[in-house]
Amino acid sequence: MVKVSAKKEDSNMTTIETLPIEESNLPDDPLILQKLTNEETKLLEEKQNLEVIKENLQKKTKEEIEIRKNNILKLKTEITDLKVACETLTKTLNMCVQAQLIQE
Repeated sequence: MVKVSAKKEDSNMTTIETLPIEESNLPDDPLILQKLTNEETKLLEEKQNLEVIKENLQKKTKEEIEIRKNNILKLKTEITDLKVACETLTKTLNMCVQAQLIQE
């Protein structure tokens, strides 16, 4: 039997009591402790691995967002340029048609 001391304070008096605690089956305790320690270590490793994966995924997501934003800006610029080119071609064609109608 193992005894554990506990400090007890009543009003202005402090007493120390020794409480008996039954010993568990000692031959199993080291094995149980080792198994729990191994499981804890594996879980900590898994947690660290998942944190690294999460960080990498967040980084790739941010990179992909930037790529998409840049692509959208590029497409908007190209669309604006194409609209201007189409308007210019339409005006030129309209002038040619009008000139041809005047000649007829």
